[in-house]
Amino acid sequence: MPADTAAANGPADTGTTLFSARIREASWSRHQGLDPSADADAIKAPGVFDRLFDGSLSVGDYTRWHAQQYFVYEAIEAAAARFADDPVAGPFVFPELARVPAIEADLQFLMGPKWRSGIEPLPETRAYVDRIDAVTADWPGGYIAHAYTRYLGDLSGGQAFGKAARRNYGFEAAGASFYEFADIKSPKAFKEEYRSRLDGVDLAEADRARVIEEVLLAYDHNGAVLAALGEGLDRNPFEPKVVAAICHHMNTDHAADTLVICRGAGGRRDAATARMTGFDGEGADFAVVVDGAEAAVRVEWAAPLSERAEVRPEIVRLFTESKATLLDEARES
Repeated sequence: MPADTAAANGPADTGTTLFSARIREASWSRHQGLDPSADADAIKAPGVFDRLFDGSLSVGDYTRWHAQQYFVYEAIEAAAARFADDPVAGPFVFPELARVPAIEADLQFLMGPKWRSGIEPLPETRAYVDRIDAVTADWPGGYIAHAYTRYLGDLSGGQAFGKAARRNYGFEAAGASFYEFADIKSPKAFKEEYRSRLDGVDLAEADRARVIEEVLLAYDHNGAVLAALGEGLDRNPFEPKVVAAICHHMNTDHAADTLVICRGAGGRRDAATARMTGFDGEGADFAVVVDGAEAAVRVEWAAPLSERAEVRPEIVRLFTESKATLLDEARES
């Protein structure tokens, strides 16, 4: 959840306005754009936030949203480890903010022990993660911008998300532990301390302006991920736990068969390796490695599927037909 913000009344005077206030003012419109209650008169399809709050977001779509957040926080917390001793970014690395262990516990609860096999970053999530990785490679301000945007949001509006998830799905702890900060006794006091550190951070004005721009970019990336998730709401008839189990089985026990499918039905004759990354009622998704680079492959089912029992026969068909195609091509060459 991006950071909470305060309304702006025109451009800030950088000479007198505190840095934390400048960030909040600059990002107000972005925050409003993500807030489902920001413009009650706007005509738009209900998104992830709207559906969570009105109770119509399925637990499957909630899980898929949770899974995308995993990749974002994994990148931010990898950067935190690099900057822990940095004189500029280090003061913003708080162990009590770390979310990855909680997300992992939630996903195991929601998807089972094979959860990691059933999640894959959306292209929009991958772009977000790539940006975090790039901007935190050697710039402390990059970490500050992305950590601020996510964590202060989690301590603010994110708390309402946790309450809604617990109310809608009956979670007690697991499933929504991502929103619990057991080691932060007073979120209000913590946020005040965080903003105080922002106001005193040792960054030149050019770097402060760059941090503000990075915060805005973080909002844009988050909005793109939410939009992509919104387009897929209610479209996958298979529970994430089912997807994880089947992907794990294919990638662990039938890796060679998966490669055959991607080379044949997937059209990637040059694939060196392949793994199944997910599926829905219309088809299956794979990732192949070609010349050292990973690429996505989508293979459509022969007809729409809606039951778990239908998946295995369709995968067998894809493998059988792919193998025959590849053998025929080998004979002709």
